Amino acid sequence: MSLDDWGKQEDDDAGRAKRLAGSYVAAAVLVATLLGVGIAFGGQIKKQVFDEEVDVKFVPPEPVKAAPPPPPPPPPPEMAARTNLAPALGQKHDAPPTELPKEAPREGDPNDAKAEGPAGEGDPNGVAGGTGRGGVAKPVETAPPAPPPPPPPILQVAEVSTPPVPRSKAMPAYPDDARKQGIEAVVVVKFVVDEAGEIADVKIVKGHPLFDDVVLAAVRTWSFEPATLDGKPVRMARMVKIPFRLKHS
Repeated sequence: MSLDDWGKQEDDDAGRAKRLAGSYVAAAVLVATLLGVGIAFGGQIKKQVFDEEVDVKFVPPEPVKAAPPPPPPPPPPEMAARTNLAPALGQKHDAPPTELPKEAPREGDPNDAKAEGPAGEGDPNGVAGGTGRGGVAKPVETAPPAPPPPPPPILQVAEVSTPPVPRSKAMPAYPDDARKQGIEAVVVVKFVVDEAGEIADVKIVKGHPLFDDVVLAAVRTWSFEPATLDGKPVRMARMVKIPFRLKHS
C-alpha cells in the first residue's frame, strides 16, 4: 500500500468515528428529552389521578328477616260435663242385696209363658208400636204402572170408509206485508183430523215466510166430522193447498 492510500484510509476512519460519535450524542439527547417529557406528563397525570374526587356510598346490609313464630297450639278440648241422665222409659235398676239368700233361686218353666207387663216396661231398645218379634219388615212390592197404550194409527183416504167432512174452515187472511210487496204464493199444509174431528200435528210442507204463520193459525181453528172405518171414527191425515193471489185491476 502506498502512503497516499494509507493516509486516505486514515482520513476515512477518522470521519467514520466522528459520525458515530455524533449518532451517540443525538441518541443520548433524544433519550433525555423523552425522559424529561415522561417525567413532566407523568407528574401531571399522577396529580390528576390523586386529585380526582370519588364519591363512595356505603349501603348498609339488609337486615336478616326473622322466621315467623310458630302458630299457638290448639286449645285443649273441653271436658264433657257429666250429667246424671234419667233412666230410659221401661229401664229398671235393681237395688243391691242386703242379705245372702238362704235357698237357691227357682228355675223358670219355658212352657209357662209370662204375661205382658204393664205399659212402659218393655225393652228399652225396642221400637214404639212394635210387635216384639224382631226382624225387619219386608216392603210391599208394587207392580210398575202399565205403559200408556200406543196412539191409534193415522189412516189415509183409501183406507177409510168415509173421509172427514169440514164443519168450520175459515181461510187465512192475506198478510199486509205480502200485499204491500205484491208477493203471491201457494202454501201446502199437512195436518191430522183425530177421532173427535179436532186438528193436530199441523206442519207446513211448502210455504213462504210471510204466509206460514197465518196459515198455521187458521188451520188450527178448523173442525171436521171425523173419518170413519167400519162405522167407527178414526184418525186421518190430510194435506191442503192454500193459494194466495192478488186481484189485479
